[in-house]
Amino acid sequence: MDGWFPDEEGRRGRREPSRPPFVWSERLGDLLIFLVIFSSFYQKSTPGESQPVLFDLLLILCMGFFFAFGLKFPRGLVWPVSTWGMVLAGYGIGGMTAMYVDKVNSFIQVAAYLVCAFIFISSYVYEAPERRLRLMFNAYATGAVVAAMAGVGGYFGMLPNAESYTGFGRASGTFNDPNVYGPYLIAPALYLGLRLSKAKSAASLLLIPLIGILVLGLLLSFSRGAWGNFLLSGAIFMGLTLATSRSTAQSMRLIAFSAVMGVIVVTVVGIALSTPKVEQLFEQRAALTQDYDTGNEGRFESQRHALVMALNRPLGIGPEQWAIMNKLDTHNVYLNVLVGGGFLAGIGFLAFLGMTFVAGKRAVFANGPGQEYLIVAYACIVGHMAEAFIIDVDNWRHLFLLFGMTWGCILAAKARANAPVRRTPRESQAISGFPG
Repeated sequence: MDGWFPDEEGRRGRREPSRPPFVWSERLGDLLIFLVIFSSFYQKSTPGESQPVLFDLLLILCMGFFFAFGLKFPRGLVWPVSTWGMVLAGYGIGGMTAMYVDKVNSFIQVAAYLVCAFIFISSYVYEAPERRLRLMFNAYATGAVVAAMAGVGGYFGMLPNAESYTGFGRASGTFNDPNVYGPYLIAPALYLGLRLSKAKSAASLLLIPLIGILVLGLLLSFSRGAWGNFLLSGAIFMGLTLATSRSTAQSMRLIAFSAVMGVIVVTVVGIALSTPKVEQLFEQRAALTQDYDTGNEGRFESQRHALVMALNRPLGIGPEQWAIMNKLDTHNVYLNVLVGGGFLAGIGFLAFLGMTFVAGKRAVFANGPGQEYLIVAYACIVGHMAEAFIIDVDNWRHLFLLFGMTWGCILAAKARANAPVRRTPRESQAISGFPG
């Protein structure tokens, strides 16, 4: 069993050899994980309120199940968790002088929950990276296809109450915000692309329309950040996959796959732009800057004021305060953390990202189980944190899912590297030069 559950052998004597122990629990655990990750496709709640969705309730149930049956924290997890502790402590210190204390309490509760989710996912992946990541990405991709279909159907008015699947004239699917819906679709699109690159049968061609749906849903979100995120994540995914390729044949398959993905993207975009509604909004959104970016009350000026506030208040002003005081979010997660939690939170956040980027890259090249899935998660984290310069991403559920996937693989790679090498008696004799 991958170590989920306590060892009963000592208490009950020998086991039945014909029936593997705890199979029902393992299958139940797999089912729970699949349902949890799949349910992440629905994240609608009252705008402006921190309300739990089905994903949160199922995840809490899942945490209780796995920890009750013996899921352990990897020892190396203490370092990334410590950096998140700095972030939460910074929020708490800044919130002591906050004007809107109820906002502080709500934000810290959500942040603490997301850190707990990160800890659980890391611990879960750590014990069996390849099998569990495959399960999680299958669930994630299934949910993403549902979300994308809702976004596409709602945008073109093909669903009842279609307006509930759009926001600001853009597809939002089963999310409140198109700017969260778009990035949510990126990792599943790359994962299905990975599966397509490994296809060995004609049945795998069915992945092409699924990738097309995800790309179309991403396009119709009209999120400039999500578009850039997708291009950057895709480029990093291809670069790392080629760099870790084990054969010329595999490299050629990846190159062929990239050509297929390019054709899919161009085809989807071309067909979508043939619709006047899409073409008009695309021309508007494709501009480098929008009206709300510039001017005295624009995004960039707001970010400058936020930086000045952060420098003047090194202990922070508390989370969720700047948006109310300034009547506009920072739209930059680095500034958002710094102004809300002060230098302590800012340093903790940057330390976590630095550790993730460095250790994640090492794990990618460690050539261990789950490497290909790690590349997908790692590439998407880099893309998301690049997008974070223009949007707040610190409460995105799927981002903490990717963090957990990546750190589970990082710690598993470190454990393999530190494990003692087991040699056969013949190998030991050859090394020592003495007979056994």
